[in-house]
Amino acid sequence: MIRVGLTGGIAAGKSTVAARLARNGARVIDYDRLSHEVIAPGGPGVGPVLKRFGADCGDGHGGVDRSALAARVFGGATADRDRKDLDDLIHPLVYDLAAKAERPWLEGSEVVVHDVPLLTEVRSAIPFHFDKVLLVEAPSQVRIARMVNQRHMSQSQAVERIGSQTNSSARRAQADLLVNGSQPIEQMFESVDRIYEELKSLAQGSSHSN
Repeated sequence: MIRVGLTGGIAAGKSTVAARLARNGARVIDYDRLSHEVIAPGGPGVGPVLKRFGADCGDGHGGVDRSALAARVFGGATADRDRKDLDDLIHPLVYDLAAKAERPWLEGSEVVVHDVPLLTEVRSAIPFHFDKVLLVEAPSQVRIARMVNQRHMSQSQAVERIGSQTNSSARRAQADLLVNGSQPIEQMFESVDRIYEELKSLAQGSSHSN
């Protein structure tokens, strides 16, 4: 098995790359999905999050209202502290689920992709060693336009969300592989396909050496 960290700034095209890798045969562990799972009704993060941020962040069905929570941690005078507190509550629970998800592939020749939006921010705390880190990158103006047009954010909300994340140079410093998320989709897929073949060869070599 080879473990790959996939990351990229918001609206850079990371989800498109993850879907293409999965289509090619990679085993993708989606941290966004896991983070939703831990605060969904019955999830292990519901109680701690509501205790910290208040019952008004509940969704009325036993889970957390993600929109109300986002408004709290991405705005206001205490946003930075609130985001850190939320991360401290949620991240360990997500890592536990990720470890369980990859367990069936540990001894094989699989390409296991951990799709981690904020990998650069959590790299020192995440309990995994990544053989390769794949970064999807796009200019900020492209990402802002996507958030406004596709995610229906306001211009200011998009700019604020980008500003809350690590800058591009810090992400590039940790990356082994790069995909340009602003290029035409056909070219992007060609890049992803080439990278997957490289990763698959590494995974097969790793399996043979075990």
